[in-house]
Parts: sequence; structure tokens; C-alpha cells
Amino acid sequence: MNKLLKLAFMLLCVSTLINACSSNRLDIDVNDVSVEFDVIRFDSLLFSSHPDTLMKNVYKIFSEYPDFSELYAQKVIKVGSPYSRDFNDLMSLFLSDYDIRNAYEQSMDLYDDFEPYKQKIESAFQHYHYYFPQKPIPNVYLMISGFNQSIVVADDVLAIGVDKFLGSKSHFYDQLQLSKYLRTRMEPAVLPYEAVKGWVYTEFPFNDSIDNLVSNMIYQGKILYMMDALFPNDPDSSKIAYTKNDIIWCEKSEDDIWLYMMDKKILFDSEEMQIRRFIADAPFTGPFGQDSPGRVGQWIGWQIVRSYMKKNGEVTIPELMANDDYQKILLQSGYNP
Repeated sequence: MNKLLKLAFMLLCVSTLINACSSNRLDIDVNDVSVEFDVIRFDSLLFSSHPDTLMKNVYKIFSEYPDFSELYAQKVIKVGSPYSRDFNDLMSLFLSDYDIRNAYEQSMDLYDDFEPYKQKIESAFQHYHYYFPQKPIPNVYLMISGFNQSIVVADDVLAIGVDKFLGSKSHFYDQLQLSKYLRTRMEPAVLPYEAVKGWVYTEFPFNDSIDNLVSNMIYQGKILYMMDALFPNDPDSSKIAYTKNDIIWCEKSEDDIWLYMMDKKILFDSEEMQIRRFIADAPFTGPFGQDSPGRVGQWIGWQIVRSYMKKNGEVTIPELMANDDYQKILLQSGYNP
């Protein structure tokens, strides 16, 4: 073999090795995975009726979708059961409210063609069905929630309040005086991720037998790793509903965050306020100043789970999600940023 052939062969081997090392184990081909679900435009069914036939149309819709309608009326917009005495008046007021109707019209400007969002959700469900073929795939309902709920999950139902995804600059959110950090999760671009994540949370609830900070961190990390599996080629910012700057801050500060938690010996703290400080929605995470995003405990938990799955390549996604031994995951992750 002459020198040129040897050099070409060595370059090919190096290239193959690099590709193998950088390949994403979660980037699987799901083109042959079939999932079936409907998108029900409950929003336009309710709001497109003529005022003269408003309540007649409501009862017709409620008879076609009785289970979801009951959930919607009682738990989302809270006008009570269709069989209650005040239902007609309260439902009529809701459907004719000026701001609610304007929110519906704005949502239709954004989501009249829901197909791109459906395709994103469908791809996630294909991955989900690949890993969990026995689990159900929900129907998707689009609704006007009266700014009450972003995502509602019930048996075989994934409901999306499109009025909670009108974009961070929507004047309705100004009127509601919603904080800037909350509006990050109200962009149309994050709708598919928040919807799918809402479903994942209900399918894999937190085992609170040991309710401390690290357990909550790693539980959230498992949920976010599941988002890695369902959206394998998408940016981290979309999966966790952070801005790009939030991700940059976390990546630069990862060592400092972990050292702080170790130094303060708070990983096994079970105080509710301590857990909320690192896990719950907030404009920033207190110990790290106002440049930090909220929920950095979730982000660190995500990195721990990623480290665990990288170090334990034989562990499958179903095995990960079934493993509620959070401390064992931490120990076996070898996490050390």
C-alpha cells in the first residue's frame, strides 16, 4: 500500500471514529412508526357560531364531545356543569366577552393552519410510541382557556390553551401583568414542546417517597432527557423553555452551580422552600443573582441524567423512566462538571 493510500485509509478511520463518537443514540428512524390521533379544533367549534344560535351550538358540541366538554366547562373556564342552573348565563358571558373573543381571533391568526405544529407533535409521539408501544397516544384539543391553562391532560386527552401561546409581546399578557420570565413559555415556537412535556409529566409522575432537592432535580432531569428522546435534534432551549442566553449562562456556570450545592450541602435538603428555590418557575435563581434563569436545579438534574445515560449505555429509555432511585442515578452518573 503506497503512502497516499495509507494516508487516505487513516483519514477514513479517523472520520469514522469521530462520527461514531459524536452520533446521537437518540436520533432513531421513526418513519415506519405509525401513530394515530386527532386534532379537535374545540376553539373554533365554540367561537365560530353565530350569536343568535350560541347556546344551541354549545349544547351540540357538548353532546359530541361530552367528556372533554365537562372537563373544559368545570375545570378550565369554570362555568360549571351544563346541567347547573347558571350554566347558560355564564357560558354566554364567556363566549361573548370582548377580550376573550379578541384572544380567539389573535390565536386564529397564529394557528389557523395548525399543521406545522401537528407535525412536530406527531414526530414526538412517533418517538414516544417507539419506546413505549403499549402506552396510549392522546387526541389533541385546541381550546381558548380564558388565560387559565396552558396544558390540560386527562385520559386520552392533551388539551392546549392556544390563548396562552400568543407570543411574549401579546398585549393581553401586558394587561394581565405577566412577568417576563413566564412569557418565555408563551411563544408559539415552544407550544409543541410544552404540550408534549405536559403529557410526559402525567405519564411519569414524581415518586415523592424521598422528597428532597436532588430527587426533584433528577426527576426533572429524567423528564428533560425524555424530551431529548422525543425531540432528538432540537435545541435545549426549546425543551426546557429557556432563552438562548439562559442556556449560555447555565453552560458557563455549571461548575459554580454544582460547587455551590456541594459546598452548602443542600442536595439532600427536604425543606420545601429550598426545593422551590432551585426547581420552581422564577425570574432567576436566588443564590446566583439576577443574570441567572430560574429552575437551574432542573437544568443540573438534566446534566446528571445525561451523564448517567452516557456512562450506562445499556440502560434503555423505559428503564430510565421506571427508575425512581434518584440517589442511585446520581451515584452511577459519575457527574462531575
